[in-house]
Amino acid sequence: MSQRDGLFRRFGPLQNEGLLLLNLEAINVLRVKAGLAPFTPAQAMTRLEEILSSLQPYDWMNQDH
Repeated sequence: MSQRDGLFRRFGPLQNEGLLLLNLEAINVLRVKAGLAPFTPAQAMTRLEEILSSLQPYDWMNQDH
């Protein structure tokens, strides 16, 4: 297994959450500068869930492994 494979197997789900929180942090800096209330992590996760639920799965996601 390559270093890359090992890294993503170990941190894949955490990486996704980390990227969401990192982006949320940056967006909130801009929102506050614009006089808007920051989004909470719960609000961001709820919106992400809504968006993901509306997307069609990729073909490969429906294949048996």
